[in-house]
Amino acid sequence: MDLRTAVQQLVAEMDRDVDAAIVEGRNDRKALERAGFTSTIHTCTDTDGLIGFARNVSTEGSVVILTDFDEEGKALNGRLRDLIPDRSLHPIWRKKLGKLMTEHGRRDIESLNNLFPDR
Repeated sequence: MDLRTAVQQLVAEMDRDVDAAIVEGRNDRKALERAGFTSTIHTCTDTDGLIGFARNVSTEGSVVILTDFDEEGKALNGRLRDLIPDRSLHPIWRKKLGKLMTEHGRRDIESLNNLFPDR
């Protein structure tokens, strides 16, 4: 199975399982949408502070944090995980997508844009 198909399948499963996703910026949102994610997508750049942002996002229901898989993204993931109640988080999807992407040399969500240029 090629990376594009694998990502589409994984994103479709994730979309059915969670109510919202958190990404770092607008290009990440665009990439996730192009990959087929139709649930709510929150961007960290559209907020004045992480505490209020996390509080608002946690009211969405089930949430996946899809920050980049580099050191900065991992640190942001950790801060958000500390602020969002465990009952709301679904970290398995970050692990699955991160594993799939990093195996193919991709460390950021935005890099999905070139897999789905026609959407």
